[in-house]
Amino acid sequence: MVVTPVYIRKQKRPEGSGFWGAYPTAEDEFGLWLFTPRGSLYRGESRGTIGYCNVGSPTGPGIPVIHLVPPSAWWIATFGPPGEAMWSVTFDISTPPRLFDRVWSYDDLELDVLLHGQSGEVRIDDQDEFEDAIAVGLIHEDEAAAARAAAASAVELVSDGNGVFAQAGHGRLAGALDLGLEPITKLPEVELKSTT
Repeated sequence: MVVTPVYIRKQKRPEGSGFWGAYPTAEDEFGLWLFTPRGSLYRGESRGTIGYCNVGSPTGPGIPVIHLVPPSAWWIATFGPPGEAMWSVTFDISTPPRLFDRVWSYDDLELDVLLHGQSGEVRIDDQDEFEDAIAVGLIHEDEAAAARAAAASAVELVSDGNGVFAQAGHGRLAGALDLGLEPITKLPEVELKSTT
């Protein structure tokens, strides 16, 4: 089975970005599922410096993850393997991801919603950074309102711990692992620009 990878670009404000590859593996009522195998490369850029690590970990071989890109939502979710990822589901609250020329791009709006794999704890992280970004004009009021609503929606999706949403993601991850896809270690040289 030949699956052509796409790429994901996460843009920070006012500068900085991340870029990595993923294979489209499924589409369902939740959205598009994009799988990144263990050992895939992540490229980060900040203040003119470029660094590399493996997806899911700053050291070691990284972890396999599956991302969910929902239609028109203000977030992208990532599911990690139970027992390997501290947070089994994470949500980057963001501008709605958009596809252009095989690259899914979004602007990070600071807030993260996290589901702990063992305890089932759900929390919203980086609220101080979110408020600071609003105060200095990096996040506009309409974006802030959409981000708050998206975070509340994400909390609701995982509030039952290992309920339907989490089971769907972990099922999609297990199915993608069975495909035997190669790690994505070659990233195209693209200009990392804001999607706004």
